[in-house]
Amino acid sequence: MKLPEIFKYRGREVYKIKNNLIHYGRPNDKFIAVLVVLGTEEYKGYKISSPLSVELQINNPKLTVKERVVKKGEADNLYKALELAHVWLTQANGE
Repeated sequence: MKLPEIFKYRGREVYKIKNNLIHYGRPNDKFIAVLVVLGTEEYKGYKISSPLSVELQINNPKLTVKERVVKKGEADNLYKALELAHVWLTQANGE
């Protein structure tokens, strides 16, 4: 079985940029979410990302990182971080 090229969560793309940096959102939307893995913990032999920082950012590469950040938050695990990011993106992008 071949894995899909792009992982999607609730209709938006999830890209792992670096070991601790994840982008979530559609490339053409005005806003995207950036998730930063702040630490990991062991659970039944697997590494679990916990906690994560969540940032809602304006999707404009011409702005500095500080200028892009609209909201910041933190979540206990990846699922909660993606849910928070999904709510923020839905509200910010007017869906």
